[in-house]
Amino acid sequence: MKSSVIIGGKSPKNSRNAADFYATPPECTIALIDRFDWLFRGGRIWEPACGDGAISKVLEERNFRVISTDLHDRGYGHSNMNFLTADCSCDGIITNPPFNMAAEFIEKCAQKEVPFAMLTKATFWHAKKRQRLFWQTKPLAVIALTWRPAMSPERGKSATMDFIWTVWSKKPSLKTNYILASKPTLPPQSDVI
Repeated sequence: MKSSVIIGGKSPKNSRNAADFYATPPECTIALIDRFDWLFRGGRIWEPACGDGAISKVLEERNFRVISTDLHDRGYGHSNMNFLTADCSCDGIITNPPFNMAAEFIEKCAQKEVPFAMLTKATFWHAKKRQRLFWQTKPLAVIALTWRPAMSPERGKSATMDFIWTVWSKKPSLKTNYILASKPTLPPQSDVI
């Protein structure tokens, strides 16, 4: 029997979304903030790939001050702002970057010397070409999501890809902590979409 699923979650029958846009389910952001609220609390958080506001809405619901921008207009935040060339005063960055630009996003964040977190495929750090980036930026933590978030629920299929948050403090860390995160339960009255 043939399977159309390829390791890494990409199916030949399903093309990639335009501009690599995949909305982040709320429980992904909650899993990050439940563990690293202390690292990001108190300042302005920049979400530079805000899309439809999925991450920003969770942060705002938890009383974070959020600056939401995106290169594309998806109906939320300020559009036409290219994170790689723009500058914005902030005290931290939390984002789910376009998969094909994650390394460039990490390099840009590291230059700002603020805490930051990126949601990526779980295999992101497995690529040989990214090992230099890992050792140069030395994350504080990798949070492995122990469930498969449905990034494209409109397709009506279960998710096939694993995800991680990688978290950095202002400067490279001496060691990287590996944390397993169970799926948080969303409150029934939540306005988060």
